[in-house]
Amino acid sequence: MKTKSTQNLTGIIIAALSATLSAVGAGNTPGGFTTEPDKTMAAAHESFVKKDMNKAAEQVHKAAATVKKESESVAAGAKDGMRKAGAELDELGDSVKNGTVKSEAELKKTFAKVDHQIADCWHKTAAESKKSGKDSTADLAKAGTSLENSAKWSGNKLKEGTQSSVDAIKKAGKATGQGIKTGAEEVGKWFQNLGDGISDLGKKL
Repeated sequence: MKTKSTQNLTGIIIAALSATLSAVGAGNTPGGFTTEPDKTMAAAHESFVKKDMNKAAEQVHKAAATVKKESESVAAGAKDGMRKAGAELDELGDSVKNGTVKSEAELKKTFAKVDHQIADCWHKTAAESKKSGKDSTADLAKAGTSLENSAKWSGNKLKEGTQSSVDAIKKAGKATGQGIKTGAEEVGKWFQNLGDGISDLGKKL
């Protein structure tokens, strides 16, 4: 017959094991997504893990619609790339609903490729803005966010120089709202580092 103290100890051990297993499971899901389409893609991933394929598919299609909408905002030379990214998500949504996507890894791999494509499109848009003498900081910020998210989904780490530029662009975006301008040399450095990061990550996807 078990004593009360033994039962309490057993309960504590079980609770500790459950917490550990939950933490391990949570580690499979990238976090910190604050912008679209990644917030919706993260929701789709969560639904997929819960085996709610209809809801997961619905959310993937919703993310696809967001990406296609973004094609209206990028440079002319990047519109096809953005539409292609949206179409890839729509194709994934259909596959999820049909049950042909069997693993989280497959889902995350497509999300990573889509984010990488979006990053490239915004980088090209930044190039056009820069060429026409416009401020390209906002375009670079979107490219940086998408590149960072692609790295999260794929489990890769951005090169140190690229990550530093992504962080600097975020700070610059906040500072710009306070009336602080960024120098052309600094922006040029960010542009180069993001371009290198897009190329480097693309080889790993």
